[in-house]
Amino acid sequence: MKYPVNTYAKALAEASASPKADGAKIVRNFLAIVRKNGDEAHLRAILRAAEQLVARKTTARKITVESARKLMKPAHTILKDIIRANDVVEERINPELVAGLKIIINEELQFDGSLKGRLDKMLSS
Repeated sequence: MKYPVNTYAKALAEASASPKADGAKIVRNFLAIVRKNGDEAHLRAILRAAEQLVARKTTARKITVESARKLMKPAHTILKDIIRANDVVEERINPELVAGLKIIINEELQFDGSLKGRLDKMLSS
C-alpha cells in the first residue's frame, strides 16, 4: 500500500468538504489516484474512514439498523426518536438475527436487541 488508509480518507474528506466541490469530478480523480497507486483492494476501508471523518466534522451520525426482515411501521416510529435531522441511516437485512433489531451508531456504539444477541449472551454466561 503506497499510502495509509487514513491518509487517503483525510484527502477525500477534505476535497469533498468544499461547498463548491464537484462531487463527480472528485470521485473520478480520487479513484484514478487509488488505482494508479495499486490500492484498490483497500477502497472499502478508505471510504469507511472518510465517511467517519466527514460525519465527525458535520456532527452527522451514521446509524445502521439491522433486522431479520424489512422494518415495519412501528419500528420506524421508534427510530424517529433516535434519528437526528442530518443523520445518515442505513437499513440492512440480516437473517441471522432471527428477530429484533440491532442499532449501530458511528460503528462504535451498539444496541443489540436481537434474539440472536440475547441467545448468544445467555449461552456465554
